[in-house]
Amino acid sequence: AIPAKGNEAPVACPTWIYNNRHQVERLWARLKEWRAIATRYEKTASSFIGVLALAAALDWLKG
Repeated sequence: AIPAKGNEAPVACPTWIYNNRHQVERLWARLKEWRAIATRYEKTASSFIGVLALAAALDWLKG
């Protein structure tokens, strides 16, 4: 959802997506501080989502 440069054709990107992009990037940066998320130690997708949800919940409680 990165907007096009001045010399490129415009990309169909809703304004609300672009306005919230920095918040999503900051969240991923905070979540990657968890080593299990950054290196994806979990073998199954469901257990990885569980660790991701736990990290996001603890980040939300911390902030």
